[in-house]
Amino acid sequence: MVTATDALTDPERQFLGCLMQLPARPARRLLAGMRATDFAGGMTAHVLQLAIEVIAADQTPAPVTLYTHAIATGQAPGEKRREWLSGWLTDTFRDAPPPELADHLKAVLLEAAWRRALLAHARRIEQAVSGSSSEVLRELADDTAAVDELWTRYQAATAPPTRLGVAA
Repeated sequence: MVTATDALTDPERQFLGCLMQLPARPARRLLAGMRATDFAGGMTAHVLQLAIEVIAADQTPAPVTLYTHAIATGQAPGEKRREWLSGWLTDTFRDAPPPELADHLKAVLLEAAWRRALLAHARRIEQAVSGSSSEVLRELADDTAAVDELWTRYQAATAPPTRLGVAA
């Protein structure tokens, strides 16, 4: 259940609030290495996907742009859903931290996504241990591509920024 304080305490919403404050070019840089599937929340993942689509069209991910894109693409059907999306975007934007925190929030979110992927992988192994053949279990134990890929994106998000034009 979504509460009034979610926009203030949910890192996914905080990240999206920061993102909605940015022009298209900095927003594109911020979204590099991010996917809607990185988010655990259904609504936050949906709004991140809207933002990815808007930014791909070289538009600023402001709340009104996200809202109109959702309507134009049929991703907010019905009056109630549009009303709810409008309120959600407004609350998220209004209660957002300063956009300077966006990079930190990105790293927090990618670490959380990596931990969820690692846990899901461990659960698959746990379920397979009792009933699968050794060959299947060995394959499953070695199949860490999704976890490794998230780790790489998380590490990229935590790396210190490089300064262009500075001699090494």
